[in-house]
Amino acid sequence: MEQASCFELLEDEWDPIYVELQKFSQAQNVVHISPFTITKNDYDLYEIESEGIHDCVSTLEQCYRYLCEYSEK
Repeated sequence: MEQASCFELLEDEWDPIYVELQKFSQAQNVVHISPFTITKNDYDLYEIESEGIHDCVSTLEQCYRYLCEYSEK
């Protein structure tokens, strides 16, 4: 049986990762969520970077899920 995060039981709006990513909707192009730097590039893609990592996703939801999967490891 897996342990559930309290944020999995609540709405995404209360998750600190989701809240931080919402800064992109406020015309901010770079967000730092340790250990990642997430940049919204000129093509409206989200680049997720950290030491040894450079991935790209096309939606904020995909970015959120990527970061959540990383935090579960």
